Amino acid sequence: MKGKKEIKKETKGIVKQLGEQIKLQLDYRTMIIVRSKAAVAMWMNKYPDAKVIA
Repeated sequence: MKGKKEIKKETKGIVKQLGEQIKLQLDYRTMIIVRSKAAVAMWMNKYPDAKVIA
């Protein structure tokens, strides 16, 4: 997949690695962000027309 990003989140001085984020478009107006390929597979089963955006 193109566009893999490593995101760091700073909370109260602690930096956490959030890992890869995958953006899915479920339908024409609903977009979600998931963090694992297992989550992508689960959403693709529920929404067969879903598209991986990034």
